Amino acid sequence: MSLDLTVAIIWSVVVTLISVGVGVYLLRYRDSMTEMNGTMVGMTLGMMTGIAVGTYIGAATDMFISNLVGVLLGLALGAGFGRMGKLMGVLDGGMGGVMGGMMGAMLGVMVRIGDAQVWITAIFMTLVWAFFHVGLVVLIIRSSRRHYAIDPVCEMKVDTSTARWVSQYKGHTIYFCAPGCKRLFDKAPDNYPITPFET
Repeated sequence: MSLDLTVAIIWSVVVTLISVGVGVYLLRYRDSMTEMNGTMVGMTLGMMTGIAVGTYIGAATDMFISNLVGVLLGLALGAGFGRMGKLMGVLDGGMGGVMGGMMGAMLGVMVRIGDAQVWITAIFMTLVWAFFHVGLVVLIIRSSRRHYAIDPVCEMKVDTSTARWVSQYKGHTIYFCAPGCKRLFDKAPDNYPITPFET
């Protein structure tokens, strides 16, 4: 009433290698990523891989081993690829990876009530893992086609097509990520550099 350990390890290695491949592929878009998108990369890769691997290993071993493997793998992928989202990405990606590993381990151990339950859960979690990876790639590719400007106050990238806070200054349109940044700029615009428009 458990998954064969060899099968669980092979499945875990394949899923991990594909997740790493997706992360490496998305590195080509890091220059056009906002902090939020970079954070999403870390969180998705860390959490979903942690859940999947934790489930496979949990269905084959015990709670301790599956927690250890799922959490460490999720943390490594989440924090490693979360670096595209700077510090926020590392922290959120790492935390998502830890949570995913723990959830997967619990799920894997809990479904060991019958062979059908183990296999149905493992296949379902693989499909969920794949769905989120495909969605992540689509999100990042679509986002890379947008135009961004740098908020002169906090230096975050702002999507110019959806920016809600804008000022005009010396013939330039200045985009802001939040109303607080706009207020600070409007009070003393000469204190902030005007960064050229980015693509």
